[in-house]
Amino acid sequence: MTVPLLMVPSVPDGDQGLVLEVNGVASEPQSRRWYVVTTDGNTFRLPVKLWPWAMELDARTRRRELRMPAVFAFRLVGETVTADIISRV
Repeated sequence: MTVPLLMVPSVPDGDQGLVLEVNGVASEPQSRRWYVVTTDGNTFRLPVKLWPWAMELDARTRRRELRMPAVFAFRLVGETVTADIISRV
């Protein structure tokens, strides 16, 4: 099964971009790829620029500093890809 790449939209600074209700992240040890899993069961492969975010999110949830699911806004502003928490579900 091929997992689609999360397409992060290029937006003006201040716009939310793509909003997803995220259930968690997962990695693929053999290739070190990271994925985001939504609450509706969809899985998306993350662009490389979001791998540090995924690693931090994974660590925070394992340490129970952040409870999932949560709503995130993914956006590309210039050369910077961000994933900001909007709310917790």
